[in-house]
Amino acid sequence: MLLPDEFSSRLPLRFDENGRFRILMMSDMHYAPDRDPRTIRLMEALLDSQRPDFVMLGGDNTTGKATKEEFLTLLDDIARPMEERGIPWAHIFGNHDISPDVSKEYQQGEYEKYPHCLSKAGRAELPGTGNYFLPVTDTGGAPVFGIWALDSHQDFATPSVPADFCDNVYWQMLLPSRLNAGSDWEFVRFEQIMWYWNSSVEIEKRLKRKLPSLMFLHIPLPEFNALVRNANRTGTTGEYNEGISCSELNSGLFAAVLQRGDVKGIFAGHDHINTFDGTYCGIRMGYDGSAGYHAYGARDYDQSGGRERLRGGRIFDIDLAHPEKIETRMILYDDLLTEGRK
Repeated sequence: MLLPDEFSSRLPLRFDENGRFRILMMSDMHYAPDRDPRTIRLMEALLDSQRPDFVMLGGDNTTGKATKEEFLTLLDDIARPMEERGIPWAHIFGNHDISPDVSKEYQQGEYEKYPHCLSKAGRAELPGTGNYFLPVTDTGGAPVFGIWALDSHQDFATPSVPADFCDNVYWQMLLPSRLNAGSDWEFVRFEQIMWYWNSSVEIEKRLKRKLPSLMFLHIPLPEFNALVRNANRTGTTGEYNEGISCSELNSGLFAAVLQRGDVKGIFAGHDHINTFDGTYCGIRMGYDGSAGYHAYGARDYDQSGGRERLRGGRIFDIDLAHPEKIETRMILYDDLLTEGRK
């Protein structure tokens, strides 16, 4: 059954003849006007070694300090690895993806000009830019899996929409003793959550079943804390090297996802040197590390002494027979180089 245009994709995303579908997430490239070539080499190595069916750029894709002319050059660089290989791809925005000269609305139009880019601006009345859904079908065209993308916005100093729920956010909400990591990041707004909920319900009604899905956003949710504070019980593996930089205000997105029961995984970027993932309340959650050499890397006190050791991307493997069971792992560039030298 075909879904409405809002829930369709301009290029088909399909499981292969072996019943497999692979997603590669690459986040926090922070690609900047000086154009460090290592970032593009990393992207190309991940694409060629992992051969994904779809790529999600996980936010902070380019620097927020570029002019329009610079942005167009940067975007062309980071789009080229997928475009040259004919791989469908999409993006979400991060907190660094804006500047006074380059709005997200302008960027969105430029992203959508690339033939293999499947990103959508989403409904105009929703907060942010880039709230959308993409279906993944079987070889007969029937939807089997879904991909949700949400704009998690910026910080309260440069909000996507006015923070009119407080007279002074920095005084009333961001108290001296914080619930989370002491950050001033924004949050996914209620209107976006309502759109996800209603869209999920509509998809279920049309398909007569819930559609197992993955959800991508840039800024992590407060519930990520449940993973590292209960690592054994949640089966959390990977590295936890910095505090979870979620919003101080809990939007309720996780509760909505939990109640709907279709989203089986929620993954974010933002914290470059966290690479962990685990399962909380039956939902797989975690981080994609940083793929960009303009972004900060491992700290000076890192025992390995390698600032770039966590550069890489995250793979998601979905099986047509059990699309609700998502296999995921980080692929580090250093490991690819080591394998190549053997």
